[in-house]
Amino acid sequence: MSKNITKLRRLERRQLQRQQRRASADARPSSSPQRSLAPLQWLQQPADRRELVERFDNFAPLRNALRAIGEERGYWAGIPIPLDGERLVVEPRYPNAEAFIRMGSDDPLPGKRVDADAKHRNTFWSSHMRSDIVIFESGGRVKWGLVPGANHLRHDLRTLGCSEAWGIEQESNALQTLSGLLKHRDMKQYLLTGMFLESSPRSGVTYLFRKLKPTVAIHTVKDEAKILCALCMHPIAYYAGSWAGAMCPTDDVIAHLMLMRADEAMFWKRCSQHPAWRPEAGV
Repeated sequence: MSKNITKLRRLERRQLQRQQRRASADARPSSSPQRSLAPLQWLQQPADRRELVERFDNFAPLRNALRAIGEERGYWAGIPIPLDGERLVVEPRYPNAEAFIRMGSDDPLPGKRVDADAKHRNTFWSSHMRSDIVIFESGGRVKWGLVPGANHLRHDLRTLGCSEAWGIEQESNALQTLSGLLKHRDMKQYLLTGMFLESSPRSGVTYLFRKLKPTVAIHTVKDEAKILCALCMHPIAYYAGSWAGAMCPTDDVIAHLMLMRADEAMFWKRCSQHPAWRPEAGV
């Protein structure tokens, strides 16, 4: 019992020291220049500028038309863009979620198609085969197939294709917002590497926030870091089999960061928790 009490007090002291260091860092005057506001809304831009952007980005007219409709209907996160050949997975409570899902592809993974009447029975991971084993029933017989998972290259390539859904203006606005939420050093790291670290003052868990990859939760004990899992969440929608969400990449990072700061338990609850050795973790 005395050993447990001593260990608990040691953890409390470490937690207090972390909080004091964070408070000291936040109290330092910022040397960063005054940040300018995000650009004006698209429809308020001059017509010649809009025409120039749309000339180089074939998806810009569709993206901006959907944004105008979303603003008119009061959709706070806009309207997800269905992409040809990609299955769009939408948050069920989002307006018209079922309609958006039906617009996408039903088969995001390459390989042999199964019969239309096939019934999924089970899916499990095989460490020996480095693949997901899929069990299904078709024509009165139980069959199986596998989805290779040796690496996440397929996710990377699909993400390149899904990038058509994002615009430079939206990502620029998200970067402006993120810059007001981070210290200068963290923002610099994000711009140069697409990653930054932040420790939770509540749990002591350190989070590696990454652009277009799940957030990695790291627990440090006696100077030894251990990956707990990779936390994946897209608040509105995502394209199956990729790292891409319906929102631009930095907006997804902001969503992870703000939910972790506000309600860490809810952050874990809302996220898919991938083991570090799974390709979906992106580690």
